[in-house]
Amino acid sequence: MTTTYLLAGGDRRQFWLSRLLVPRGRVFTLGVPGLDNNLPDRPADVLILPTPCLNKKGRFHGAGEGLDPAELLGYYDLHTRVYGGALPADLSERLPGCGPVWDLLSDATLAAVNGRLTAEAAAALAAERLEGSLFGLDCTVLGYGRIGKPLADLLGGCHARVTVAARREAVRAEAAQRGFAVCGFETVPAACDVIFNTVPAPALDPATLATLGPDCLWVELASVPGGLPARYAPAFCVLNGNSLPGRRLPRSAAAALLEGIARKEITYEN
Repeated sequence: MTTTYLLAGGDRRQFWLSRLLVPRGRVFTLGVPGLDNNLPDRPADVLILPTPCLNKKGRFHGAGEGLDPAELLGYYDLHTRVYGGALPADLSERLPGCGPVWDLLSDATLAAVNGRLTAEAAAALAAERLEGSLFGLDCTVLGYGRIGKPLADLLGGCHARVTVAARREAVRAEAAQRGFAVCGFETVPAACDVIFNTVPAPALDPATLATLGPDCLWVELASVPGGLPARYAPAFCVLNGNSLPGRRLPRSAAAALLEGIARKEITYEN
């Protein structure tokens, strides 16, 4: 039997994902930017929600104010498999009677791919704002995890001078083995052209922030609240790097989502 997919809300990732799904079944969309609403005449087999799922108003991400979950009533049932990213804990209350739910961001392989895409997009975003090459710039990466590791590698490949700041000595040792300068959060170099923050909480103390020059570019890649307290933001040129894969590399990000969905769908088929 042909699988029916309903994509609800989202950004350009959902647009590209709808195209990638066409060979796999019948594809329907609701509130997907750039596409007309096209709804199935029965509950879908697979419902794909946005990544991340909710906007600040508690609606599903999408154009304008986003989608009200009530708009999906009648288009899913207890057999509908639900996918999305950063799904809320109360999703079963928002979509009463839906089937099994899978948070795509819990997929380790997908998380690694998203980390690499974020790194690529972050470097491009910084170069675009600087209107110049990263070659020879002093770049500090705060945190050395899913995003920090590929970002440091990419910056090094662009011949930037890379310092990795991390709290744990073992993490700093790992970065040093890759050939990067390392430091703790309290000793970030003052002569820094760009800071890429991947730590989802303020890591630099006020004294350290005060040593950074007014021309320092801060690229915020961490989830809210991020690494730069609001009261210090006016002292920097801050770039919003949230959801970069969806904003700048949606086609590649959609392909990664599709692979994550396909990996999970195999478990249902078996």
